[in-house]
Amino acid sequence: MNKTIVYSLIAVAGVVLASIMYSIQNSDEFVEPKVNSVIMIDGKIPPQLSDLFPDREAGPHQKFIDEKSCLTCHKQEMTIPGVGLVPKILHEFRLDCVSCHFLPS
Repeated sequence: MNKTIVYSLIAVAGVVLASIMYSIQNSDEFVEPKVNSVIMIDGKIPPQLSDLFPDREAGPHQKFIDEKSCLTCHKQEMTIPGVGLVPKILHEFRLDCVSCHFLPS
């Protein structure tokens, strides 16, 4: 009688393990990191910063200066004439924006 229970438990555990392995293999939530990617957040690569003013060498997003510079525009959602809608940072504030985001150049 005890052998039947043990074999049943082993069979159930095998089915559970097989289903877990199958779901992990077929999960498409994971994004393959780029070669130069530093960090992934929730399986996603943080977006590269866009080149807002390609004609300016010292425009925003050309060079990381400090966090305050980023928060000037991204602390809250705003519209900037000539640029458009600037999104609020969607994550918790971090001290070094370029540790996750790449500059356009």
